[in-house]
Amino acid sequence: MMILIKIGSKKIGKKFPVFIIAEAGVNYNNNLKYAFKMIDVAKKAGADAVKFQTFVTESIQLPSAKKPNYQKSIKSKNYYEILKNLEPNFKDQEKIANYCKKKKILFLSTPYDKPSIDFLESLNISAYKIASSDFSNHILLKQLSKTKKPIILSTGLSTFNDVKETMNFLKTLKVTKNLILLHTTSDYPTKSSDVNLKVISKLSESFNILTGFSDHTVDDIASLGAVALGACVIEKHFTLNRNLPGPDQSSSIEPNELISFIKKIRILEKSLGSETKIITNSERKNISMKKILVIKSATKGSLITDSMLLSLRANGSVFPTNNNLEKIIGKKLLKTIHSTKPFTWSMIKN
Repeated sequence: MMILIKIGSKKIGKKFPVFIIAEAGVNYNNNLKYAFKMIDVAKKAGADAVKFQTFVTESIQLPSAKKPNYQKSIKSKNYYEILKNLEPNFKDQEKIANYCKKKKILFLSTPYDKPSIDFLESLNISAYKIASSDFSNHILLKQLSKTKKPIILSTGLSTFNDVKETMNFLKTLKVTKNLILLHTTSDYPTKSSDVNLKVISKLSESFNILTGFSDHTVDDIASLGAVALGACVIEKHFTLNRNLPGPDQSSSIEPNELISFIKKIRILEKSLGSETKIITNSERKNISMKKILVIKSATKGSLITDSMLLSLRANGSVFPTNNNLEKIIGKKLLKTIHSTKPFTWSMIKN
């Protein structure tokens, strides 16, 4: 049975185009002008959705929490202060959601707490993207399940056993039919040697679920590989300028790179084509390259031997397959062959 999930007007599944999320996150630095410009960039690039983050710092973190390694270069601020400085204004987020609607691109956001879920519900958001940091947060996932909205869930910072535990929990909540798992490595940027793309297929096969990839590498190679492995969703961080302040800027791609990134994915989708092996229309124009069966000169009544047959490029339709050879060798010629020519079935009695 084909799995199909709808987010807004977009259909997500194996037979549909990859759903591409342009992750703005907190890279707009609480500047509405930047946010609107990022939405314009995502729309121009051809993304299906642009995603932000929604959180109340006091609801997700103690002031004593240590900075993650990739944020240690941010001087003179502890982790709590970094987040508090980036905490989104709900009124601004409503304006961002309305601007997305105006530009006809899906607005998504990652909620990190109950107040943020309630706020996003008031905006009638189409789906929820949950960060790896909350993959094992069954309190938050239970709250989300009550919304009955599709959930896109990143699996970074987790083992396969962690995934099994959360999947078993989500089954009890009866949300797995509306769930997409994203493989990811929660390092910013991620080294190619740590990407482990084969996990995408493992997740899909193990849980009979749609899978995707949240890409934190510096280029597009991993995402292209993910699409080839069957990823139905691709998420990629982007920024207006990597030199802007903020924890995620350096591991994000810039506008021109986002355009190229999405263009390559769409080309790859066309290249993947169908599982059915056929001779394409373009190949048919070059069919003369394929060798066919020819027969040397011989007199009428001769028994055909394998030494009388050759495989050459010529105009004909009998190919030198073993099945054909078994039908031909040992048969009598019905007419004299004066020179080497393409073999035809009319030369023998079937």
